Amino acid sequence: MTLTDIIPSLRTSLRPALDPAVWPCTARWNADGELSIGGCGVTELTAAGDSPVYVLDRRDVESRCAGYVEAFGADGVAYAGQAGLSFGLARIIAGSGVGCVVRSGGDVRLATAAGFPGDRVTLSGGGKSFEDCEAAYGCGAVVVVGNAAELAAVAANAPAGQRVLVRVLPAGSARGYGFRLGSGPALAAVRTVLAAPNLVFEGLDCPAGHEISRFGRYEAVVREVLASAAVIAARHRVPVPRIELGGGHAVAYAPGDNGFAVRAFAARIRALVRLHAERYRIAVPRLSVAPGRALVAQAGVTLYRVAEVSPSVDGRLVVSVHGGLTDCRPRALCESRHTALLANRQTAAATGPATVVGRHREADETVVHRMQVPRDVAAGDVIAVASTGAYHQSQVCDRRLGGWPPMLAVANGRRQVLVAGRSAQSLLTSEVSR
Repeated sequence: MTLTDIIPSLRTSLRPALDPAVWPCTARWNADGELSIGGCGVTELTAAGDSPVYVLDRRDVESRCAGYVEAFGADGVAYAGQAGLSFGLARIIAGSGVGCVVRSGGDVRLATAAGFPGDRVTLSGGGKSFEDCEAAYGCGAVVVVGNAAELAAVAANAPAGQRVLVRVLPAGSARGYGFRLGSGPALAAVRTVLAAPNLVFEGLDCPAGHEISRFGRYEAVVREVLASAAVIAARHRVPVPRIELGGGHAVAYAPGDNGFAVRAFAARIRALVRLHAERYRIAVPRLSVAPGRALVAQAGVTLYRVAEVSPSVDGRLVVSVHGGLTDCRPRALCESRHTALLANRQTAAATGPATVVGRHREADETVVHRMQVPRDVAAGDVIAVASTGAYHQSQVCDRRLGGWPPMLAVANGRRQVLVAGRSAQSLLTSEVSR
């Protein structure tokens, strides 16, 4: 028995804690007892009846960008656009002074239109078309090459002065896009870039992995890539100007999850780069990183409106909400460890375990496997799910028939529409009326 069981009125003053490692930096309980983000209450944000609503704390994004810039320098940070790249979000991040990594010509044009300087944009990813590369050439973006055929096409078509990063995969990486670091094909790719009169060797793009919370993996990659840089310097008498370590920095989804200590990482990894460069007697490469999830995940909260509540056979409540997993990209809510809470009101009711399921299309999908909710939760209430800002936008849902939810940026009590929501019915009506 707890104190709130003895004195139930205490429950009204014991609001669920908002762990700053999980929730956006401006998340607060306001005087009306509802969750507020960026000075906007969730009741206001869901007043239009949309569900879900994606909310992005602008100040949180800007603060995390500033932290990376402080740690690595403005020219050492680029946002990985695969974590979500609407025009409005791109403008926010471009205003923070970082660069941008994209995977298509369309995203190159979006990034530059949003304010990223062309020379701070990088076109990466396999399967690039001629049109994708032409968009990069036209604005001075860096192009990443990861196989011999792609390199040959870039060498044949790129304008003079085109900067190129050679993508290499360190030991232990899953097979994928890129040359195996230190292999004959990787060294041949560098040789081809150096020999091409129209190409400029920008350095090595060497991603370490995904959701890494400890520095050991990056340290192993640095040791491996500096050894390869020494071989390049010895064979071709040129330095490796830059080493791009990608992102993959872990994000906390629930209290107790490991995050990523950016400043400590920057200091440690830079020292390691200098140490190994001195050991091999080569020039110290410039170090850069490309975080995606780490810049936007914790800034994002998804707001779901409750459709109905029913008990399950084990006594657990089943809270059905409008919307579901396929409103988001696969990484957005696919894991059970996301934190969620009743967000639109405070209550003195006792709490109990619940599962949140999404009512989306014809199937129920689990949104949150386990959470504590007041027993009086009812239709019309709002459930907030934390740390959903990465892959917030519904880029893989069926936009022709499935629609997509609205995405709002909030700051100083104001909201900005980043992506206007469209219902399935409105899309179907517009298709039929054509």
